[in-house]
Amino acid sequence: MSALHHLIADPSPAVQTFIRNLLESYGFDAASIKTVSTPQAALEVAADIKPDFLLTDWFGKEALNGIDLHEAVLRHNPACALAVMAAAPTPQQQQQVDADMAGAYFLLAKPFTADEFRSTLATAMGELAKKHPHIADQVAAQARGATKVAKMVMPDLPQHKPGDQVSYQNRRESVKHVILRRGELVVQLHGIPGQIEASKLKRM
Repeated sequence: MSALHHLIADPSPAVQTFIRNLLESYGFDAASIKTVSTPQAALEVAADIKPDFLLTDWFGKEALNGIDLHEAVLRHNPACALAVMAAAPTPQQQQQVDADMAGAYFLLAKPFTADEFRSTLATAMGELAKKHPHIADQVAAQARGATKVAKMVMPDLPQHKPGDQVSYQNRRESVKHVILRRGELVVQLHGIPGQIEASKLKRM
């Protein structure tokens, strides 16, 4: 059975973790689920994994919003499905029009409850299974409650976002990317190679 690749793009590490846990409860392998905190990072990952399902924040204040991101991802996988979460930075009606035109499975307003997201995702997974019949059994098992349900509590993770000023090794640095790597929050800093555990940074 071919793997189905998911890409989660959201500025909140807690939201990233929650969605990852929920997808894993459907039986998707952790290695097939990637999380990023910015549209730019999402493009880099998409070029590598060619995602089948993009779950993204609207990113209304970014140069590349969630709809534009999906359009760019389609160049890597023309069949990539879309789901959007938005804190209404633009009129909600226009957001819905844009999401519908992009073929989004859903546009879910933030803030949302865990149960709201779980229910909305369940409907989307049913639609995804129509495009990828090999996942139909695991989606049906989740619907019946036959699989382990993801914990419905947002995890308490250190909060960092791109652009934050932090102290690292007694120097002032700027956050470039925030990444959830196998349950561990790591950060990329501008001008510093590699990834750094978020716990080693102090927000300024």
